[in-house]
Amino acid sequence: MAMITLTGGRSFKLLLLHAFLLTMLSAHLSPALGFISGVGVGDANNIRCIEGERRALLEFKKGLVDDYGRLSSWQSGDGNKNCCNWEGVRCSNLTGHVLELHLSAYTGDGSGMKPFGGMISSSLLELPYLTFLDLSYNDFNQSYIPKSIGSLSNLKHLDLYDANLGGPIPHHLQNLSHLQQLHLGGNHLENIENLEWLSHLSSIEDLDLSSTNLSVANDWLEVVSSLPNLKTLSMRSMNLSSFPRFNDSKSFASLKILDLIDNQLVHVPKSLGNICTLSELLLDINHLNGQLVELITNLSGCAKDSLELLSLSNNQLTGSLPNFVIFPSLKEIDLSGNKLNGTLPKSIGNLYKLEVLRVYSNFFEGVISESLFFDLSKLQILDLSNNSLSLEFSFDWVPPFQLDAIFLTSCNLGPRFPNWILTQRNVSSLEISNTKISDTIPAEWLADLPPTLEHLDLSNNHIYGRLPNVSPKRLNELAIDLSANSLEGPLPHFATNLTILNLSKNQFSGSISSLCKINGQLLAYLDLSNNRLSGRLPNCFMQWPKLVILNLAGNHFSGEVPSSLGSLSVLNTLSLNNNNFSGNLPSSLRNCSSLIVMDMRNNRFSGNVPAWIGERLPSLIFLSLHSNRFNGSIPLHLCWLKDLQILDLSLNDISGTIPQCLNNFTAMAQKRNYSFEKLIPLSYDNGGMATLVQEYFDTVMVELKRNEYEYHGTNLGLLKIINLSSNKLIGKLPSEISSLLDLFALNVSRNKLIGEIPQMIGQLKQLESLDMSWNQFSGEIPSTMSELNFLGFLDLSYNNLSGKIPSGTQIQGFNASYFIGNRALCGPPLTQKCPGEETPNRNEATAKDNEENGDELVKWFYVGTGFGFALGFWGVCGSLVLKRSWRHAYFLLLDNMKDWLYVTITVNIARLQRMIQRQG
Repeated sequence: MAMITLTGGRSFKLLLLHAFLLTMLSAHLSPALGFISGVGVGDANNIRCIEGERRALLEFKKGLVDDYGRLSSWQSGDGNKNCCNWEGVRCSNLTGHVLELHLSAYTGDGSGMKPFGGMISSSLLELPYLTFLDLSYNDFNQSYIPKSIGSLSNLKHLDLYDANLGGPIPHHLQNLSHLQQLHLGGNHLENIENLEWLSHLSSIEDLDLSSTNLSVANDWLEVVSSLPNLKTLSMRSMNLSSFPRFNDSKSFASLKILDLIDNQLVHVPKSLGNICTLSELLLDINHLNGQLVELITNLSGCAKDSLELLSLSNNQLTGSLPNFVIFPSLKEIDLSGNKLNGTLPKSIGNLYKLEVLRVYSNFFEGVISESLFFDLSKLQILDLSNNSLSLEFSFDWVPPFQLDAIFLTSCNLGPRFPNWILTQRNVSSLEISNTKISDTIPAEWLADLPPTLEHLDLSNNHIYGRLPNVSPKRLNELAIDLSANSLEGPLPHFATNLTILNLSKNQFSGSISSLCKINGQLLAYLDLSNNRLSGRLPNCFMQWPKLVILNLAGNHFSGEVPSSLGSLSVLNTLSLNNNNFSGNLPSSLRNCSSLIVMDMRNNRFSGNVPAWIGERLPSLIFLSLHSNRFNGSIPLHLCWLKDLQILDLSLNDISGTIPQCLNNFTAMAQKRNYSFEKLIPLSYDNGGMATLVQEYFDTVMVELKRNEYEYHGTNLGLLKIINLSSNKLIGKLPSEISSLLDLFALNVSRNKLIGEIPQMIGQLKQLESLDMSWNQFSGEIPSTMSELNFLGFLDLSYNNLSGKIPSGTQIQGFNASYFIGNRALCGPPLTQKCPGEETPNRNEATAKDNEENGDELVKWFYVGTGFGFALGFWGVCGSLVLKRSWRHAYFLLLDNMKDWLYVTITVNIARLQRMIQRQG
């Protein structure tokens, strides 16, 4: 027994020794062991985090502002004490050390961005085994990158991209000798004069310095190009006017990806073509110009054999396409958004490795046949949109490829529906809008759409006939746009999981009750406007809680609006205009607190204008109740709509006074130009569906200058309009209207308003249209109205205005008809002169005096002349008659003058005759 005990004791000591050695070994190799064993979130319940590291994480949390509650699991209580189970924390399954922190604002779970605020705490220093730190896309309010990060010697991945960081880059990062990925781009980093610290990161493979001003760092290219393991270099938005020269033989020994997107490059240096390892070159959104052939020549060094991706989109390149066969490894070509012309050369068909071809928005033309695609069996994305290309394929042609995305908008595919598209069973996006298709859609294809399809756009064609059922048993999400065609008949059954449905500008008729079967709760966009649909709306809108856009305008719907519309809490646009709806607006609409556009014009709604519009719809920017049967007074609560830019209550039976609180319309008082298509605050993202919804452009009709104009989302935000015309409003026009300094148009015509026009109306410097006609305004027109220099329309007719019309270039230029009906109004442009204009003024009297004085002077001139003539005549003749010697002398003088004149003429005539005889 003693031997056994001794042996057992030795064995126990050996076990302790082995355990100690394993503990020491695991402490040094824990990062590697963590990856080997698999990094988990405490997959084994008996693995707990290190207490000191747990406290460090709690200290780190104190520095963050967590508005979305993402770190709610980071607690100190017994129930959440194991930090390896916390959100974003990854631990080693062997040691419990924290190895990774995944705290990017982009969660990747479909819930969109959820950024942290605050600052990065130096408590991260207490996580010595950390290998992965991702804090990208957060908002740290331009706080500095803590120097302590440089002490995390095991760090391999550091991502601080677009985290709103400021200050200098700490040179302490040079201590991260194991760092393989470093993303610092998209921040506000400054004072970057020396990048020598980068040269110490010998293991770096992926470097992102996008949007970083390196203009003062003279050594940046030398340092970056000398990193031996660098494979990816991203330098977007750095405003590089040119790419510096570098040593071709030694630089960028391992570089594979070079991203120079969004700089100011005007040419591509030949030296880029000598990076023999280069596989991806991205030069999008620059100022590259000239012939594309010349640019390709600069890349024809040893890089031509390794280049797989060439992206030159959104530049100013011209000319035709070169022979891309010199790049035999090319997999992706993106030349979109340039000024290239000609047709697509057959040499593209020799790029048998090609997977992506994007040349949209150029000036290509000509015919493309199937021979171009014979050898492109690996092609996955084809984008030829917005060119003048015609695709002429045999009807029974079967392509050698299966495309993931097809974009052929504005190409010529018609007139028959392209049969080759039916063979593509892997496609996720199919856009063949405005392609001159004049045909029906194959019913069997719509009933069995490719299971991968997420986006189908056949809009702006001449597709006709009845629409068959659309994959009613489909499980995947699907967006459909069939707008602006000639489809007719009743609405078919659609897929359950629709995200977008746009059937506007067709000829569909009947009820829309069949849409209630779309119950996947994913529908975000429903546009059925400008059809022939009729009947009552079904009460099934509660099935679409994510609906953002609802447009039913321009149909023949009738009856009351169903209360289920109030369940659409994220609805941004509600357009029910130009129908026959009646009754009161349902009070349930007060729950649609996200509404931005509410267009109810041209219906038969009645009752009071609801006060809850102002109380519960704080985001409204566009509100139109034009041409209905609303009565009662304007509720004061409308003044709570501080963001309101367009208010149209015209053509109703509204009475009472205009509220004096109009100055609460802050958006009309300040210069804020909203862009409506950017106002959709989606809080979810389903496979890019949110992006598609955000591209929706609200289109509304706005009455200006007695005409209706159509405005789209981009221009709609520029308008600030109040239209209260054709009601029964009484009282004065509130002087507070003068505080709406950015008002574009004001129409209060055809009411019973009294009193004077506000004296300070001249403050509305942006006013272009003012209609106050057919009221009972009195007093004089304010002189400040002559200061409205942008005024293009003015109507003050049929009021009780008096006095002289103010002088001003704008006002005198309007037609006199816009001032008639005011009996006491006078002055141009009216012909009626103001009282007192008949009495000459001082200048006129002076002119008249001058005229009279001139006439008197002429009279005295004639009198003096006659008197002088008589005096001279009788002075000479009287002397000759009375004095005989003067008379004899006078007549003797006359005889002598007669004799002299006779002799002189006779001598000269005789001399002239002799000269003529001699010449004869």
